[in-house]
Amino acid sequence: MRVAVEDVKKHIIVENLPRTALVADIRRTLRRERVVGVDDVQIDLYRFSSNRRAYLTLSHPDFLQQNIAKLEKASVGGFLVTAHPTDVPPVNSELRGVKGRQLAAKRGAITGTGPSGCVPSNGRHVCIWGLPPKISSDSIKEHLQKFGLTKLDDKTEIYQVPLPENAFSLFSRHLLRTQSLSDSYHIVRRIHMTYFQPEVFGRKFQVHACVVR
Repeated sequence: MRVAVEDVKKHIIVENLPRTALVADIRRTLRRERVVGVDDVQIDLYRFSSNRRAYLTLSHPDFLQQNIAKLEKASVGGFLVTAHPTDVPPVNSELRGVKGRQLAAKRGAITGTGPSGCVPSNGRHVCIWGLPPKISSDSIKEHLQKFGLTKLDDKTEIYQVPLPENAFSLFSRHLLRTQSLSDSYHIVRRIHMTYFQPEVFGRKFQVHACVVR
């Protein structure tokens, strides 16, 4: 019996992950459980925050059922996970290139929702949230430069992550594109859990930051 091409699945979705789980943690579990043929691992994000799920891309559909069986009693960070077949995860091709990202931002298409937030999982993106709702990109750059982050210039890309439809928030969320993985971690170490302009707002706006992976 021949299986239709559209019915052949090469992806597994793993659910019930710890919210702090990293790709390295998942790969450690895959090695321990002897899961084979995994070409890629992407954490599923919602507005650039963990959705407690991850997508596994397999090199061949023949590995699907045996890998799901191996993951039945697997755990990541002490959390028992579940796994089942899924369709090809969504990809936002609009975010390729500076112009593509700028146009996507104008359309409100940089939502941070999907595998790795639908941005390349190379560690060159930082999500910053807890900022005032109408803050500009220039104000964010000016604030970050106070922490000695001198690599920020006119070419630095900062995009606001739009709220879901009919949602309201007293804070805003932004995506910052960096020059390297080390720059991303440097920014996070400097600004995470600090306050935005405490001399003006006191402790009203506590800043959070994470590297998008």
